Amino acid sequence: MIKIWGKVISNEKIVKSKTVKVDTENTTFFDMLSNLCHLLNIPTPVLLDKHAYDFNVFGICTFKPDDFIEEVVFDRFVLEIFKSI
Repeated sequence: MIKIWGKVISNEKIVKSKTVKVDTENTTFFDMLSNLCHLLNIPTPVLLDKHAYDFNVFGICTFKPDDFIEEVVFDRFVLEIFKSI
């Protein structure tokens, strides 16, 4: 079980964010992504191998407006593994 922090960023400021717990054994990356997008009320972006690789290797991935089929009004959507202190 891990925590994922989803951030919607516009003009270098976080305008929406949500943290969710994810059961990594029973949930796919796409299911987690679409669930988080639903909670943030944004469209689900196109998931590329680059996004999955960045998330698995670096613990963070960024989606730009070009990664969405629908038009979005923010600069980027960031998924990050939430590390509590």
